[in-house]
Amino acid sequence: MKVRPDQLSNTLSKQRHPIYIISGDEILLCQEAADTIRHHLTHAGIIEERLRYIADSQFDWQDVIQETQSLSLFSSCRLFDIQIDKLAEKHTKALAQIASQLSQDNIILLTVPKLDMRSQKSKWFTSLEKQGVFIQIWPIDANRLVQWTQQRAKSLNLNLSKEAAIVLCERGEGNLLALSQELEKLLLIYGPQSTLSLDSVIDSVSDSSRYSIYDLSDRLLQGKVKEALHCLENLLAEGIEENIILWMINREVTTLELVVHDAKNMGLRQACQAQKIWDKRIPLYESACSRHNPNTIQYMQSYLALIDQKIKGLEGPDSTTGFRNLVLMLCGVKPTATELDIM
Repeated sequence: MKVRPDQLSNTLSKQRHPIYIISGDEILLCQEAADTIRHHLTHAGIIEERLRYIADSQFDWQDVIQETQSLSLFSSCRLFDIQIDKLAEKHTKALAQIASQLSQDNIILLTVPKLDMRSQKSKWFTSLEKQGVFIQIWPIDANRLVQWTQQRAKSLNLNLSKEAAIVLCERGEGNLLALSQELEKLLLIYGPQSTLSLDSVIDSVSDSSRYSIYDLSDRLLQGKVKEALHCLENLLAEGIEENIILWMINREVTTLELVVHDAKNMGLRQACQAQKIWDKRIPLYESACSRHNPNTIQYMQSYLALIDQKIKGLEGPDSTTGFRNLVLMLCGVKPTATELDIM
């Protein structure tokens, strides 16, 4: 059964299916459709156990097939969350076998790249679609992108003018993930229920700055201490909001935590792909993972909490000094001592 993304929630509430197939090249929209399915299945009490797989060219499908045929010791129904970044013959053969073995004991969430009409008429696909739900994700047309951006802002409780949305779309070059991140940043700067004009957006996302928050992110992940500290000093001098810097560092530490955890079971590159990290940024996270472990990540999270308190007006370390310490930590150079060591 084929459904549109906007029909997905209604479809989930009506009937449970043994397989859900998400297909498309828009990372953000595919990820959100998958999140909708996971959230519904979890909060409805349908699944209690989730098994995640990234099926690359070396992936052994027999592990999945054997697992689907075995009984779980922990739950009556399990979610098999499978992501395929590039379909190959070995994948389609395995999916054809899985199609003949679907049952009510398991639910499969399959995320694949855009499927052309030939693929959609193939035996493996038609067999799966007949038994489940197919959600095809289409790119947002250029003439609808401004409207999509305004609707996205509205969902974040922001009122974005058409002119401001046009500027964001030009800056994001049609990248929905980048647009979404810009809107989240604007929410942090101006707060919910704000009306964003053209001037306010230009002031916040101007390309005239020598450094952007994303330049600092790259230097932190690469472990370039001097460059990262220099970038931080310039951002602070330019008046970049402290909560924006904190948001970015916290995002990278949280992502790093998930990658380090998942890498224990599926390999580092697959762990990065599971977190929807773009291929060109995977080497940055590989570099960061080489310097960190669960203990160092937990230490950074605790220190981030102290800085957050300070920014909110509570007791805590000087925020500028705190940011410098966080830069050192992420780059793999632990300060001699911080407030955490003397508490």
